[in-house]
Amino acid sequence: MPQPSRFFAPLLILMLSASLGACGSEAPEVSSEQSPVAVQVETLTETTHPRQFEYTGTVAGTERIPLSTRLMGRVDAVLAEEGTQVQEGQVLARISADGMRAQRRQVEAQKQEAEAALRNARTQFARLDTLLQRGSATQQAYDAAEAQYERAQAQVEAVNNRLDEIDDALSYTTITAPATGTVVEKRTEQGAMAAPGQPLLMLEVSGLLEVRTQVPERAINRVATGDTVRVVVPALGDTLSGHINEVNPSANPASRQFRMRVMLHSPPASVKSGMYAQVMHESGAEQLLTVPTESLVERGQLTGVYTVTDDNHALLQWVRTGTPRGSRVVVLAGLQPGDRYVRRAEGRLHDGRPVTIQNATVQD
Repeated sequence: MPQPSRFFAPLLILMLSASLGACGSEAPEVSSEQSPVAVQVETLTETTHPRQFEYTGTVAGTERIPLSTRLMGRVDAVLAEEGTQVQEGQVLARISADGMRAQRRQVEAQKQEAEAALRNARTQFARLDTLLQRGSATQQAYDAAEAQYERAQAQVEAVNNRLDEIDDALSYTTITAPATGTVVEKRTEQGAMAAPGQPLLMLEVSGLLEVRTQVPERAINRVATGDTVRVVVPALGDTLSGHINEVNPSANPASRQFRMRVMLHSPPASVKSGMYAQVMHESGAEQLLTVPTESLVERGQLTGVYTVTDDNHALLQWVRTGTPRGSRVVVLAGLQPGDRYVRRAEGRLHDGRPVTIQNATVQD
């Protein structure tokens, strides 16, 4: 039977060699993630800023015209859809007017009869006038001819007025654009019934744009016509300038809100009617904590700022931010006055990493 040492001796030698090799290797180097990072540091203090109020609203044209008819009738055709750009005088819809056209034909026939009667009355009056001057007709006959002539004139005038009324009504069977603009609402379809005064289409006249918004009663005394405002259109990421053009002095009794209109200054073509907008209005002053936008750290839905501990290590503090103020942003929660925070770092930071402060300043 073979001896065990013959089988285990090579294995033992191999294990001893590995152990000696490990003992003779060098210790691992310190990770670069633990080496100090050079940073610029600011000390957080409260500073005075204009007090800013925000009102939400909708971009709209400064002038909207409802297009309707004076007739009760069927809609024969609608020639424009919402969003259609139209020119002044362009036909947008037609209303059925068969009955009105039949009435016009009847009145035209009455006009022919009235004009014939007028011609006859004029002839008779002229003849009796001549006879009266010759002494061959009585004054009574002359007066009767004159009265008949005046009645015939009145009849023709009445028929003409009736034709004018019918023609005016017929003009409302064709709905045309009173100005160049965009159809922003379509409230009817072909085959529907049109009623007098009921808007069929809404036309927004091309020109200036405004933001229509609401001001709560607690803020109404802070706004005034002519005040300059900033307008943010989130869909485009644009910030525009404008001014308050109108403030309704009477609030909506249900909502206690006051309607306000803000005129936009030279908005780009990308700003469209109907877009959501935010109106930023400054009034008064307040003390705020702000940090530079470059100091913010975004982690998913969270926002943080690296602060510096007393022993010069980085510590990430989650914060709640407010509205931007130029290149800085308001900090609503998460930091306190006197905290030192990292404005700029020359390497990657993480909690607990040592830092080397290049400068320590109070925020500008």
